[in-house]
Amino acid sequence: MRLPPLDELAERWRYIAPLLAKSTLRAGGAYEPVDVLRAAFAGQFGIWICEIDRKVAAVIVTEIKQYPRRRALEMIFAGGSNMEMWIKPLIEAIDRHARETGCQCITTLGRPGWLRAWGAEATGDIAMLRRVE
Repeated sequence: MRLPPLDELAERWRYIAPLLAKSTLRAGGAYEPVDVLRAAFAGQFGIWICEIDRKVAAVIVTEIKQYPRRRALEMIFAGGSNMEMWIKPLIEAIDRHARETGCQCITTLGRPGWLRAWGAEATGDIAMLRRVE
């Protein structure tokens, strides 16, 4: 699991974008994969890739959020296959990155399965979306 340079993301985007598509779809129309790439080029998001046999198996998108009383690394999007092969290296890399950037926690919204896979604690809150037409 690593944060590749932006030029590599651009070169490999045709493999990365499909892995993000399902996750961005769940964002209620707020993002398309190309918006994530633009945000990475603007320095807002980090796009992490996990490779298995030199192929992109998973993609994780993070953003550092500075709140008045803490700094958090937010995992915004995730997509991939064969999670059992990359979840442990992902957790190690993301935890290390959070510490190195002065974050006190890692946050995310996600399906219930992520709670178990991530080894996280539930806050009890739920994500809501109310469309205004």
